[in-house]
Amino acid sequence: MEKNKLLSIVQAALLAFILVLGFQFFFGKNEERKNVKEALKQEHVVKVDIPESREIGEVVKVETPLYSAEISTVNGKLLSLTVKKYNAQLVSEFSKKMGIFPLMTISTDEKLSKELANISLTPSMKKILVKDKAVILKLEGNLQDGRKFIKELTFHPDSYRIDVKTELKGEKLITLIGPDIRVNEAHTSRMGHIGPVVETEEGIERLEPQEIKTPISFKNVKWAGEEDKYFLMAIKDTDFSVSIENINSHTIIKGFIGNGIFYGGPKELNQLENLGMDKAIDFGIFGFLAKPFLKFFLFLHQFIPNWGLVIIVLTILIKIILHPLTHKSFESMKKMQELAPKLEEIKNKYKDNPQKLNEEMMKLYKEAGVNPMGGCLPILLQIPIFFALYEIFLNAVELKGASFLWVPDLSMPDSTFIMPILMGASMILQQKLTPTTNPQQEKIFMIMAVVFTFMFASFPAGLVLYWLTNNIITAIQNFIINRMLHRESN
Repeated sequence: MEKNKLLSIVQAALLAFILVLGFQFFFGKNEERKNVKEALKQEHVVKVDIPESREIGEVVKVETPLYSAEISTVNGKLLSLTVKKYNAQLVSEFSKKMGIFPLMTISTDEKLSKELANISLTPSMKKILVKDKAVILKLEGNLQDGRKFIKELTFHPDSYRIDVKTELKGEKLITLIGPDIRVNEAHTSRMGHIGPVVETEEGIERLEPQEIKTPISFKNVKWAGEEDKYFLMAIKDTDFSVSIENINSHTIIKGFIGNGIFYGGPKELNQLENLGMDKAIDFGIFGFLAKPFLKFFLFLHQFIPNWGLVIIVLTILIKIILHPLTHKSFESMKKMQELAPKLEEIKNKYKDNPQKLNEEMMKLYKEAGVNPMGGCLPILLQIPIFFALYEIFLNAVELKGASFLWVPDLSMPDSTFIMPILMGASMILQQKLTPTTNPQQEKIFMIMAVVFTFMFASFPAGLVLYWLTNNIITAIQNFIINRMLHRESN
């Protein structure tokens, strides 16, 4: 009976592990496809042809502490945007081929759109260096009918936002995002969405580019843009409309606003929260835990410069919080080990009477003050923590490129396989110091150690480091508690 319970617990834990990963990978994608189909049903799509804008004119170079950018004096479009911290270029090469760039300003009027796409503007300065305060670049030029077109871009020293303000009397203007976002090395990691993302009052929508056959429109939009796993280019305003279309397998977002906030940078939580765009980070179904954990990670990182040490410190803090439960769990397992001979007697005595067997076993547990399931609670509490950390290591750009010891990037699997092997060995060590009631349980956990070693080999190294540290601390706890209980019994 006891063996079957333990076996069931182990199987349930493994099954939960596989099901959650499978749920997120398969059902999450299905939910996205469902959202796309709903979006495709929307009517009244505003069709606006996008004219080419191949002329560059002069180039205004912008340098801030966070990024460098190039702005064309033709239309005031964004030619390049390089995020310094991650050495990532966000404007795709396809922009040059198509003659369509982020921050292009066009109109719902086709003739006016063509004129705006190629209008030469006079910049207020040709080189911008942003240090301590925001700097405004003003570009202006005259249309053929004499009207003045003015475009102002405000660059900030501590943010990836660019404030966009356009002025053309009597016209409703459109700000473009795309085509798509440059493919960075982040795309080699699984489960990262690449394509349009829109947040409306109803929630967040992530669209697959290949499923956009006809233009799609959204109303009541909070922000919309192009994303990959780690980076985002988006436009934000209050309650506006966007239209998304696919041109030669590349998506373009048309924001029906002349003024707004453009964000072009990494999906750093603090940066996005300041703009109310933090849903751009997809933490999956465990976001309610992952987001607070990431905030705590960032807090610790202010005092601990190495992310590997941050993970170790976080693991220690979690183990300290769970220590009372771990202590009770160990005591429970120790008592179960001591009761093993009596349990065996009861099983032999009432093996033909299952009902009586259960009654006598529960009676023995009650007299000894033992909860047979008490040893499982710390393990069950670890499961949501594990998956929350899984989402962080998979999606948080802050950990991208973070090294520790021989591992060059904690957000990627350990290519040497040393850490997964050490993690498997730590599971065996932990089991050796954990009380057991029968030899079969030891065999089960040995098999688990082997299975987990192979499974963790494909997980981000940061997650493996967490589990390795967790196992080592648990083994030490078990050793100390075992010594304490041994002294008490003597």
